[in-house]
Amino acid sequence: MVQKKITLGFVFLIFHLLLVSCASPGFGPRGFLFTKTKIGVFGTGETSKRRVTSCIHSILGLFSFGDASFEFLKSRSKIQTVTETNWTTFVVLGVYANLCVEISGNE
Repeated sequence: MVQKKITLGFVFLIFHLLLVSCASPGFGPRGFLFTKTKIGVFGTGETSKRRVTSCIHSILGLFSFGDASFEFLKSRSKIQTVTETNWTTFVVLGVYANLCVEISGNE
């Protein structure tokens, strides 16, 4: 009886690790074991003089930290006019995930 519960628990754990992604960037396509994507969100086609990137991170979907807001990015780079915005996602086994926001623009 105890061995059956242990086996059932082990099967549930494997199922959970393989099919449920705990850490997720929240959008975009996801790979089963690994994800690395870049999504162009906005672009005017104008040339830009400045570029800045900031990321937010998630570990097991339990801990999340970082600041990738437009206000933070614009203040860090002194960009006044945004000409391009890209999002980059990265996930490994649903254990670690990050979402990076990159903006380009001019003063």
